[in-house]
Amino acid sequence: MHKKQRSLNQVKEDISVRVLRDKLPKEWVIHSYGADYGIDFVVELFDFIDENENIAETLGENFFVQLKSSDCIKYSARKAYKRENVAKGNLTENKDDFVEIPVAKFQLDMSDILTIQSMGIAIPVLLILVDTNTERAFFVCLNDYIDKVLIPEDPDYASKGKKTIYIPTSNEILDEEDALIALRAYGKRSKMYGAFSLFNYQLKEIWRMQDKAAMPYNVPLEIPVEMIKTFVDIALRQDIWSTHEFWKPMEWSNNELLTLKDKLSRGVKPEDYQEFLTYCSDYIWHRLTNLSNMYEELVREWFMPTYLAMLTSYPPRDGDGNNAQKT
Repeated sequence: MHKKQRSLNQVKEDISVRVLRDKLPKEWVIHSYGADYGIDFVVELFDFIDENENIAETLGENFFVQLKSSDCIKYSARKAYKRENVAKGNLTENKDDFVEIPVAKFQLDMSDILTIQSMGIAIPVLLILVDTNTERAFFVCLNDYIDKVLIPEDPDYASKGKKTIYIPTSNEILDEEDALIALRAYGKRSKMYGAFSLFNYQLKEIWRMQDKAAMPYNVPLEIPVEMIKTFVDIALRQDIWSTHEFWKPMEWSNNELLTLKDKLSRGVKPEDYQEFLTYCSDYIWHRLTNLSNMYEELVREWFMPTYLAMLTSYPPRDGDGNNAQKT
């Protein structure tokens, strides 16, 4: 009778878990997801709240992980062509304009892909691939990959048994703040979608007060002003504005809300009510609701093996050698 044994795959799995733990910030928590149904771990983000880094507090932010490992990863260059927005129509590429993106390739079972697709896009699932020879780890967001790469390039993908996933090697996991921008942004995603829904609701209610909606709500003009005060307070309470800013438009909208709050504290004259409401709907909330459009077109394509991602995902260096902020 043989003693207990370990397979090479089990050894590689243990290596991949150790590498992931070593690459992520020590204050982040990796929760095992139990039986393998396509998700291996949930990573919960924490930040230290004291200078000596003795106490860390949860951010209420998470992302799912499908962890894969290999000792024979195939590395190559993927040719990514300039293309039209695939969220608005079929794939249209300019074959004369392209970039070559260094990638690591991994074949993923279609059952995993379809499971992740069924989860929607609000909670990101990251495929993290560990090279057990070099102990480097690379990531790609599978929810976004399915919508931005897989379906446009192969509409008949679901009939296949496996699909090759191309992971940019620039998406390397390192415990450095610049390298963690992507993971922090994914962790904040569910909060972002909640805020987008809220902003859309608030704008529709402002329109009702302006007789711009299908079911207008005619009230004295001072009531909409009080409503705006409530909307501003609720919007500013959303936990999307602070800690680890990753997208400049968020900073702009936050500043605009703070300016509006200050304006409201000083009062709005009755003769200015109509102009004030127009300012709120056509400027402040127009920009707030437009965040969701930009998020779909730009942010969800960050860190993909695509032409646009190469222009927007990896901040260029400024004159002092520092990373510039994404827009």
